[in-house]
This record gives sequence, C-alpha cells and structure tokens, in this order.
Amino acid sequence: VHRRVTTEDRLVREYLLHDHRPDGGIDTLLFYVEGDRDAYEKALQSTDRIVEYTLTEITSTEHYAYIRERSSAFDAELRGVLDRSGVLLVPPIEFRSDGTARVTVIGEPEALQDTLEDVPMEVDVEITQIREDTSTPLQLGMNPTDRQREAIEAAVAARYYEVPRNGSVRDVAARLN
Repeated sequence: VHRRVTTEDRLVREYLLHDHRPDGGIDTLLFYVEGDRDAYEKALQSTDRIVEYTLTEITSTEHYAYIRERSSAFDAELRGVLDRSGVLLVPPIEFRSDGTARVTVIGEPEALQDTLEDVPMEVDVEITQIREDTSTPLQLGMNPTDRQREAIEAAVAARYYEVPRNGSVRDVAARLN
C-alpha cells in the first residue's frame, strides 16, 4: 500500500497513528490517509497481506483506515530493532508520496545508537534532528480553548467518537446545553 502511495497521483500520504503487532499474529493498524478514497481502497484490495479493512470518511479527501494485516518478515525485523529498552517510537509515522517515511524515535543515547546500527540494510536512515534539551514541549498541533475542551469531553461522554458511532451531534449539543 505504501508503494502505491508513492506512485498514485491521487494518493498523497498516510500517517500510521497507532498499531498493535502481536508476535506471529495479525497486525492491527490505524492510519490517517490523505488522497482519493477509491485509489486507496484499490491499493488495499491489491495487497494480499490485508485481512480486512474499514475506511471511515472524514472529508472527501481524508479518511481513517482501520486495517488488519498479516505481518511481513521485514515488518517483524524492523519492529524487533525498535522494540528495545530505552527506545520509544513516537507516532505518527508519516508515509510520504516520495517514498520516504518520517519517524520520530526518542530514547537513551546508547540505546538509540544500538538501534541505528541494527536497522536493516534495506532502510536508508537520514537523521534530521538530534536534541538533548527537552525543555521545549512538543507541539502536537492542538491547543483547544476551554470551550473546545468542554465540547470534546461532551462528545466523549455522549459516545460520539465510538466506532460504530453511538452518539449524535444532537447528543453532544444537549450535553453542552
């Protein structure tokens, strides 16, 4: 699927938001996808590792993709490199249309160095930033106002964000008076 993102003009990028990869099992992944839904769905359907998927529309060109797939040997090898004490992979992982992926990894210097040395040869690594100073907080792109936070909390309480959705906009509005 990631290769199709690099070759299909109608697919822009995808972000891996969350994943669960049990040993020897089926991986469960949640992506945010930018691009044409039909082109992305065709990419999913043409990938034999995909067991099942659900696409949820946000806008006409933005979707969430809930995917269950069989893990590849390469995925397992890469996950093994990253799953070590002193190293933390910070989501999202951005898969770009130029064939690259942007990954943020934090951790202890020695563990990070060992991780870098163990990355499979098929992966080209370019380090774009090294920081030791953690005094500046990460910018997560969202600083809701008090009213926005209240609306988010009301939506959660109304079960608006559940899949499948159990609350409605009307339920959220009622909680907000």
